[in-house]
Amino acid sequence: MSEQKLFQVFINKIEFDPAEYLVSSKEHELTDFQKKTIESATSIMKENIIGEIQSFGGNLKINEEKFKELENKVNEELKNEEYADLKKELKNYIKLLREIIEKTCVIIIPIKEMPWVNVLFRTVPRIIFNKKLELLDNAIAYYGEIKCVISRSTIFGKMKDEKPLFAPIMGAIDLGGYRLDESQKEPKSQRYSYISAIINSFDSIITKNHLAKYHEGYQRHGDPICDFLMKDNELMNSMERITSGIESNRLTSDIAIFSIAIPHSTDKTTLLLVTDEGRDPNKYSRCFEALLRFSAESCNVPVQQPQMPGQVSPPSSGAIRTPGGQELKSWTAEELAEETQKRMSSQPDIPTWTEDDLTKFASERETALPEGMEVWTEEELQELSKKRQGGLDIPEWKIDENMKECAKCGYSLRPGWSRCPVCETPVGDKPESEPIEPHISELSEDSEEHTVEETKKELSEDIKEEKVDQ
Repeated sequence: MSEQKLFQVFINKIEFDPAEYLVSSKEHELTDFQKKTIESATSIMKENIIGEIQSFGGNLKINEEKFKELENKVNEELKNEEYADLKKELKNYIKLLREIIEKTCVIIIPIKEMPWVNVLFRTVPRIIFNKKLELLDNAIAYYGEIKCVISRSTIFGKMKDEKPLFAPIMGAIDLGGYRLDESQKEPKSQRYSYISAIINSFDSIITKNHLAKYHEGYQRHGDPICDFLMKDNELMNSMERITSGIESNRLTSDIAIFSIAIPHSTDKTTLLLVTDEGRDPNKYSRCFEALLRFSAESCNVPVQQPQMPGQVSPPSSGAIRTPGGQELKSWTAEELAEETQKRMSSQPDIPTWTEDDLTKFASERETALPEGMEVWTEEELQELSKKRQGGLDIPEWKIDENMKECAKCGYSLRPGWSRCPVCETPVGDKPESEPIEPHISELSEDSEEHTVEETKKELSEDIKEEKVDQ
């Protein structure tokens, strides 16, 4: 198992959730990092703020006992032998978790004359492993809920050497095992763990495949929502200016997703979110502008949506049955996505291939000789044939030059034979060629002076003369 996958297994077992360490700024003072970040996030919309801002930040002092339990859990997990090669580096994990808590903050901003009732902001600190542990604290996110429901979840992302694009989610969103509780009355945009699962889904292979499939399989066209959004030049220009994981060098892949719109039909709302991983101070205005334009245009997208090309409609009612009456089990798109996620999490050591590996495999298939396959020369094959004969040196069969062949049938004749025992042809005679009688039609065509009747008469007379001679 690679070090990156082993690290992923480790953090999945730890199950760290920064939401458990958030406290209100009214009750406890925020860190300097949190105060500075909140000021930068709200200064761009001061004229539109119509109420009190609610801010929350990670706090270690209040949650000291909780964090100590987490620390004990980390130390206990590190005792496993599977982490032997990473144990030295993973000891810094606790230290970085402290920094994540201190750099985590969320604010709810009441604003006027905007598509949302409230717009939310949060930091997105994360720990990555690339030969060593590293904390990235530059990513931010703006998000909110608009009072309309689009017909399909839609993502926006970038592909290397291609223009950015909107693409539909064809199925369920890969939330990494997180299950949304619909019974809670709290707005979905204010559930920290749910928003974290959405942001983490941007790095999921399943989510990236939706973007790649729409780009390659559907030629970036066919979905009414995406077609509508991509016609808006101002929206596209705003989204293209976002700093994604590709430009920030966080991702090594060629696809980066950084925005999403998720409809919630039960609430009759659509949650929209945009992230930016830039390190410059302009990322706040850049990210907020992208969210604002995305939200405004989403309120005007087509309501009805036809099926995607090749998509099959589910049965209108009832279970699927065979002609014999047997009921077959069926799955929804959400259940299939959940099963896929379970398999991926239970098998973290599934091999992956780089572009170089795939190119190498393709060249091997073209030559039909994979690397390392043994190849034999003609001499080696002859030697191998002798070994399979038990070591006997059996000479090849050759024609006996002292024996002649019958001129007519080709039978081998022994010396002294005067006739062929098969066809009775005398030895030394040349083979007689059989006479070829011309066809009547050919005679009639070649001879202009004779008619067909005359030709038949002459042939019959010739035959009678032959019989008399015999």
